[in-house]
Amino acid sequence: MQIILLGAALVSARPLQDWAFGDPVARQQSHLAFTRVANIAELDQALAQAKGKPVMLDLYADWCVACKEFEKYTFSSTEVQQALKETVLLQIDVTKNSAEDVALLKHLKVLGLPTILFFNAQGEEQPAQRVTGFMDAATFSAHLHDWQP
Repeated sequence: MQIILLGAALVSARPLQDWAFGDPVARQQSHLAFTRVANIAELDQALAQAKGKPVMLDLYADWCVACKEFEKYTFSSTEVQQALKETVLLQIDVTKNSAEDVALLKHLKVLGLPTILFFNAQGEEQPAQRVTGFMDAATFSAHLHDWQP
């Protein structure tokens, strides 16, 4: 019983810690403005409409812990946001794992999440730049600087 009470006290203290000491990530956190696409046709259309700009495509799911980490820790970084300011940002939400989602993942040859694909200004994927798995802001920012077309 004492262990349960101690656990409850620790869990309930967390919001007070954030309030008292602040949560710098939450305070400064702004998110990238992704345009959602739902299927292959919408992706092809979005790539065509990129008008000569490079494109980053984030494959995301609500159940993907590493996807959430990208959102909270990496995409909120001002350095990452600066590096992507001239890039068209697309996102595909495959949370439902529908037949359409599965077809899209197969078409893009994606085996797991998170996966981030990069396309040049002509709409061609740059396979060497593909990211699979979590990267912190510093590592991802360095990756972006290596990629910049």
